[in-house]
Amino acid sequence: MLGTMGTLFGKAPSSHVGLYNTVTEFRVGGHLGERLDANERSWIQPLLENNSNLFGAFMRPDSNRLFKCMWHGEFPGKILTGVAQTYLTSHAPETRAVGDRMVDSLARAQREDGYLGPWSDRERFDNLPEKWDTWGHYHCMYGLLLWCKVTGSKKALEVACRAADCMYDYFIRGKIFFASQNWGECNFAPSHIFALLYEETRDPRYLEAAEYIVQQEWKVPYHDFYTNSTLACNWLEAALDGIPFCHSPQKRWESLYTLTSLYTLYRITGKQQYADAMESLWWGIVQYDRHNTGSFGTGEGATGDIYGTGSETCNTVAWMTFSTEYLKLSRNSYVADELELSLLNATLGSQLGDKEFVYMNSSDGVRVSSQIELAPHSFEGGREMNCCQASGNRGLSHFTRWGVLNDGENIYLNYYGESQIRFETPAGRPIEIEQQTDYPKSGSVRISVLPERAERFGLCLRIPVWSHRTFVKVNGEAVDDVEPGRYLRLERKWRSGDVVELEFDMRIHYWVGAERVEGKSSVYYGPVLLSIAEPADQVARYRFTSESFEGIEWVDRPGHWFSAQIRTMDGKSVEVEDYATKPAEKPYTTWLPVETTLPCATFDRNGAPVWDY
Repeated sequence: MLGTMGTLFGKAPSSHVGLYNTVTEFRVGGHLGERLDANERSWIQPLLENNSNLFGAFMRPDSNRLFKCMWHGEFPGKILTGVAQTYLTSHAPETRAVGDRMVDSLARAQREDGYLGPWSDRERFDNLPEKWDTWGHYHCMYGLLLWCKVTGSKKALEVACRAADCMYDYFIRGKIFFASQNWGECNFAPSHIFALLYEETRDPRYLEAAEYIVQQEWKVPYHDFYTNSTLACNWLEAALDGIPFCHSPQKRWESLYTLTSLYTLYRITGKQQYADAMESLWWGIVQYDRHNTGSFGTGEGATGDIYGTGSETCNTVAWMTFSTEYLKLSRNSYVADELELSLLNATLGSQLGDKEFVYMNSSDGVRVSSQIELAPHSFEGGREMNCCQASGNRGLSHFTRWGVLNDGENIYLNYYGESQIRFETPAGRPIEIEQQTDYPKSGSVRISVLPERAERFGLCLRIPVWSHRTFVKVNGEAVDDVEPGRYLRLERKWRSGDVVELEFDMRIHYWVGAERVEGKSSVYYGPVLLSIAEPADQVARYRFTSESFEGIEWVDRPGHWFSAQIRTMDGKSVEVEDYATKPAEKPYTTWLPVETTLPCATFDRNGAPVWDY
């Protein structure tokens, strides 16, 4: 049974809904728009010609001789998800054609029983060699479902449902543990797509499978490769006991995809334990594992070190996916602040040039293309393939999933930047929001509200936690009671041409470091992390004060987003620039020696968990 195509994962016909997404077009300009457009033209649109064997192992699982890493099956799905999101930003026919061709290829490759992976009949699922087979299925099915939501493709939904039926028959009816594949942090991910497909089709088997994985499989012991020990993930019980993710038995980044199913299951069932567990997990990650760049984890997982040296690109994309679902659950504007931090720093910083993405993105260091560091993932006819390259565009275009959200009475505007966004009002009518701004270069944002018909609803504007003094006008009249770290709700009968003006507080603010970065600070201009394009040992010789950054004036410089000259305590002129735009192999440093009387950052989920003046 095929469901309706009205929302992008989120509007459930139950009383337990949170926020949902009705975006049909999300065009962005400015720096982000330039970066995304360049990636669409250089990576997405020529993708299938440049990687002619992307589907080779899927089409010929019994006869191909292609090299396959354990996660080979994820590549088409991760990429298709990015293609769907990118298509929302451009509606380019060339991008639409790529997505349609990918769906056609997956449909042709699908086996009679619905299997949708690159492994032969004797190797699939829990058979040797060990692999991330249901993980690959998850990403392909997720991409297919999103393509269905964005374009209305029934074929995409049908292929995803047949793959779900195959997994249900093999594991649930066949009484075979998903954990028998090992790599539970990866292979439990289908819980999320099962829950989403239940919302789409109302097939009770899918809800049964999703809850079974969360309630049962998360407790099943399996052999963990990285610790060479037997463990059970036990995320649900640990989260409900208040144990941070970094102290759970399994803490790798891949886990976030199965954990994302917690909100979907709450939305469906109303079971409070799912919402409570997700809240506990999200705040635990912010407290212990979110770096100054907005990235998540150190290396390839949670370590409890917020000053860790680097995060995999895939980590951050998974973190943004998880955070988007928690934003829908919590309606907490601070979660959108975190998503903006991740987008404008870690995510843009993971893009090298127009096309490539990095493997590791560090607070201090250099950037190296994933196509160099992760070249062993690739294969003949797929030399551009690796996990981070496949994830990169998905992260870059992920703002389409959280930038504007709805509930039954309100519109929540989370994304700020030059843009034209088309979606639906709470009553289901067409509306466009147009933003004229150079934010985050300045704090001035002019928002035109353009409903097709006049309608009363609440427009909830995200007021960033770092903007201590924000000024708001509606049709020229000032608005009072504007609080940082909250949504400002403006309820009225909105008519086409109504204008909201925002002026954010763009004074410099700081994250004062501790532990290995004691005596140093991260410096932010609005949501943008600043850096110096020199090695950390060279930067350590400088001494700055807060006066060094006061009255900072940005100048246009080719190849830079932000660039300015500041002075050290002894009068030396030093260039400071944004963290995000760095060429390969160019050293940079974000933890800067700033002499300040501010205290070290302490976590406070009811205040500003990181930033201060």
